[in-house]
Amino acid sequence: MVAPPSFLFLLVDDVGWADVGYNGGIAKTPILDTWASEPSSLKLLDMHSGGTVCSPSRATVLTGRSHQRDCVDYVYDASDPTESTPSMNFAPQETFTIAKAVSASHYPYSSFFGGKWHLGALSNDANITSSPSTHGFDHWNCTQEVSPTATTNCNCKTEWSDKCNYGHYLSPNHCAGDTNPGGGPPGCCFNYWWPVETSEFGGIRNYTKLIEGEDSLYVIDSFRTFLDSNNNSNPFLSQLSFHNCHIPYIGSPDAVESCKNHTTCLAPQPGEDQYTPDELDYYSCIADLDKSVGLLLELLKSRDLYDNTLIMLTSDNGPEVNCDDGLCGGTNAARPQGQMDIDGFTNYASGSAGVLRGRKRDIWEGGHRVPGILSYPPLIKQNRIIRNFPVVTMDFLPTIMDILDVDRPEDQKDWGFDGISLVLLMKGGDEEELGDRGIGWWYRDAAPNVDDGYGYRYGVWKLVVGSSSCASDFCKKPQLYNLKSDLSELHDLSHSEPEVLEAMLERFSTWNASVSLSRECESMC
Repeated sequence: MVAPPSFLFLLVDDVGWADVGYNGGIAKTPILDTWASEPSSLKLLDMHSGGTVCSPSRATVLTGRSHQRDCVDYVYDASDPTESTPSMNFAPQETFTIAKAVSASHYPYSSFFGGKWHLGALSNDANITSSPSTHGFDHWNCTQEVSPTATTNCNCKTEWSDKCNYGHYLSPNHCAGDTNPGGGPPGCCFNYWWPVETSEFGGIRNYTKLIEGEDSLYVIDSFRTFLDSNNNSNPFLSQLSFHNCHIPYIGSPDAVESCKNHTTCLAPQPGEDQYTPDELDYYSCIADLDKSVGLLLELLKSRDLYDNTLIMLTSDNGPEVNCDDGLCGGTNAARPQGQMDIDGFTNYASGSAGVLRGRKRDIWEGGHRVPGILSYPPLIKQNRIIRNFPVVTMDFLPTIMDILDVDRPEDQKDWGFDGISLVLLMKGGDEEELGDRGIGWWYRDAAPNVDDGYGYRYGVWKLVVGSSSCASDFCKKPQLYNLKSDLSELHDLSHSEPEVLEAMLERFSTWNASVSLSRECESMC
């Protein structure tokens, strides 16, 4: 009997399409570059997050559905359960998830979630609990929302605060909450939590030791502990959601020094200034992430798990900081700020979407086209670069279902579903065999609106109607782009291709009606 495979989803945070080495990033990522080029890997240059911000994209990984179908309309700030509680009703009708899919198989799977949750309240005492347990995971160790990428929980106790590494921020950042129970700054206790079988604080317990050093190492160590408890005897499903490199991003001291001397970062171009403290922290955070992914891959290989594990890596959205009309990012990432590069883009802020228009929150490609690697030795026999077939975070669940021959519950078989199985792609299917697929996005709120933006992809065509960073009247009108010939979305074809535009608007309208039906009749938002 062939052993059932394991499944591992690696989600990084606010990392732009061009922040990895193989896509021209300033930070060197030799581990990711090598892994993406292995015979059993696919390099996904047309990879997309299901949303354009944190919580929405995370929901799509779990459910295989657009986040609006399951009531996730935006992000919910609540840094730690002891300080504030998000009232987030994600997938309230027991929507089928990746963890429930492996449980529905005939095999004895064990599941684990580690890292950034950001999909609701962890405590059972909350008005609405939405924890990994709620959505099917057997084990978890996670933060409720965001967390610094260094000395993560150092502000949870006053006596730990002098060991905080704040990096270029120089003080606590991105705090959201009330009184700190440990005496530290209000809203700044970013701790890890896991379930316990007691009534203690709503059935959860937090980490009571200082997490020193770089946060992604703690995530890897938590996964190692899970594997130890599993004794390698059962197949597993795991999602590891790294905080790298969401604000506050802080590079480890060694990585910062290596970036300064250009060991782990490309040297600035002739005539450019040296990297700013902000840039050093960001690029070092990417380098730290690369190193941790290497440790993770070695961990799997050392336990003879790698060759039978499907691994998918991607980001939850594009890089931070928007600029007018999405004309920012640039092929040279963040440098030099305010100047124009040869492609006509204004270089802007740390993190890069490269030649893509827009950044995090945008409907343009830079908001949701992100790095992507898919690895699975049993099916992928030749390395390929996938340039013109869109893969989305919501494809992970249907791929698991296909491999395990699992169906959604009877009462959910007719529910709206947006993901597709990637089995044919992994087996070598070309774009013609795979056919065109439709994908819709909108940034936030329960219904699409032009101020926040919405859009639709079908084949090579992309519809964009407004966007978060849209500041001009022209981009509030329907725009049409051919992504195969205009990846940067600079040449609006809405006037020259009116029939295609009309068809794309109709496709979006049909999809939007399906989402509305899901909200009303399935998740009952």
